Amino acid sequence: MLRARTLAALFTLLTLTASAQTADPAQTAVARVFHPAPPLPSYDVATIKPSVPVTGSNGMIVLSGTTVRRYIRTAFAPASVSLAPSQVIGGPEWIDKDTYTITGKPSADLEVALRKMTNDERGVQQHMMQQSLLADRFHLKVHSEVRVMSVYALVPAKGGLKIKEVAAPPPPDPLNPPPPLGPNAPVRPGTSMMMMSAGSRTLKAGATTMTSFVSRISTEMGDRPMIDQTGFTGYFDVELKWAPLDSATTSDSSDLPSLATALEETLGIKLVATKGPVEIVVIDSIDHPSEN
Repeated sequence: MLRARTLAALFTLLTLTASAQTADPAQTAVARVFHPAPPLPSYDVATIKPSVPVTGSNGMIVLSGTTVRRYIRTAFAPASVSLAPSQVIGGPEWIDKDTYTITGKPSADLEVALRKMTNDERGVQQHMMQQSLLADRFHLKVHSEVRVMSVYALVPAKGGLKIKEVAAPPPPDPLNPPPPLGPNAPVRPGTSMMMMSAGSRTLKAGATTMTSFVSRISTEMGDRPMIDQTGFTGYFDVELKWAPLDSATTSDSSDLPSLATALEETLGIKLVATKGPVEIVVIDSIDHPSEN
């Protein structure tokens, strides 16, 4: 169980270390790190177990769980997915090699509150609890810096945006939770679903924001952060299908466009490779997880 010392550890974790950079990350960075104000919520009970490789039916070894670096990328992301790989640097080799199954259960009161939140609001709460867990169980200490790095900017294509604005999604009803989404079910306003295979990606979202949309596709173009410069501030529906960068030529990817092409043809958004100030997380120290 996470104890009160979590909050004290978080003050160290979330303090920005002074650097030669004179720029204020909150004002200048085009891609940012999530800095919630303490005190932060924490899981009532959290379990961390080393992941055990499983041999599949075809003899392939399947690795479950997550690396600690990937978990850090999620915990410090301001949106609902994760930071780009280039935004978390430093740390020992084991945080990229060892995999863990990490589960956390909020308190009963927080669980009730989470059911009343939107998807984005729940994502914020989850990321704060993940930061608490990293501080308490891994003794993670970090600082932030702003560096000029390669990024992808999403800008209107030559012909303009092809996005139709829709109404904002209704607030969630905790007394009548909607059924879970299925692969063939239409997405409801305020929800999204990503379907992934070796040769294709399909994203469906209803009444989504550009911030949420970018966060869903941000890891699909390698390790560069992806930033929104479209100027679109409303809600929109989208269904986008593309071939991932690392896919081999397969039956389900041979006729699919790249993500860049799909964005331009479907939404009128052009993906531009450029450079900009990016806020990053620098790992100062981290320990193997404490016992459950």
